[in-house]
Amino acid sequence: MENIAQLEFVMLLLIGSIFLAIGLSWITIKIAPSVGLMDIPGSAEHKSHLKPIPLVGGIVLMDTLIVMILLTGMWNDPGVWAIFVSGLIIGVLGILDDIVHLSVSSKLLGQIFAAIVLIYLGVQVKFFESPEFFIHLASPWDNYFNLGFTILWLVTVTNSFNFIDSMDGLAVGLSGLSAGFFLLISLATGQSELIFLCTVILGICIALYFFNSRPASLFLGDSGAQSLGFILASIAIIYDPKIGEQASSWFVPILIFFIPLFDMALVVFSRVKRGRKIHKASRDHTYHRLEQLGFPIHHAVLMMHGASLILSIVGFLCLNLPALFANFIFALIILLGIAVYIELDKNYL
Repeated sequence: MENIAQLEFVMLLLIGSIFLAIGLSWITIKIAPSVGLMDIPGSAEHKSHLKPIPLVGGIVLMDTLIVMILLTGMWNDPGVWAIFVSGLIIGVLGILDDIVHLSVSSKLLGQIFAAIVLIYLGVQVKFFESPEFFIHLASPWDNYFNLGFTILWLVTVTNSFNFIDSMDGLAVGLSGLSAGFFLLISLATGQSELIFLCTVILGICIALYFFNSRPASLFLGDSGAQSLGFILASIAIIYDPKIGEQASSWFVPILIFFIPLFDMALVVFSRVKRGRKIHKASRDHTYHRLEQLGFPIHHAVLMMHGASLILSIVGFLCLNLPALFANFIFALIILLGIAVYIELDKNYL
């Protein structure tokens, strides 16, 4: 009966989040022109939309999250509170960036500051102090590596979602898939705080996808893409599969986020190779290269969503495999990713 009641609450929370986010989206789309939160056509090389689009996805995300956390009392959980506070920092910095265009160094420092706040509030990676992990370091080095890897993980995933958010529906679709898989893992292991938080994030992504899918009537903006990346990366830190060994589960979040991480690696290495600025937006992302190979752009987006779904399923299945087999599969996926990178980059101008 308890499980049934929990599932009923999850469905209520999901429906409530969807409708609240839809309502806020409609309102903010109307208000955006008067406050200057608009993405102007031709303002960057990679932009192809023909009319100004509201940059309000981040505002919808944060406002919906605030309301649902307050209504449900999720703020009483230390982990959820830590993710919410640090995620709010990313959201505010993202809104400032959408309005006044912050420098790359300012954005990076803001992301590191938010990561430090998350760590201060008690959420961090603890791989290197675990006897189950295949790398075990003596104190105090284990703590130093845990802190360093936590910051690196949060900053990398945050920017990977920001990098990939330049095509209608792509980033929010990948975010929804990620939130859905963490919801499934949390339901299987009974992590109530993550169940409810992932449900709200999934509901918001479903609502935003309705407005952000092609042709988009709103964009996530830096505030939306970075906040989703940071929050999901934080969720990945506190999830506990409670099945299998840690040596079999450590890479599961990497597989769940594989597509945005792959896209960022492709773009960064490609730009370095060609002597271009890493942070300057351009039409050199995975979906642009698939389009160059002859795939319609909306098909390319669906292919990336499908690849993310398959890799997330593989990661979930690896939880039940012995560490040797699980890590062998992960290594094969990395090799496959390298092969795809070589294929996509070899003929790109």
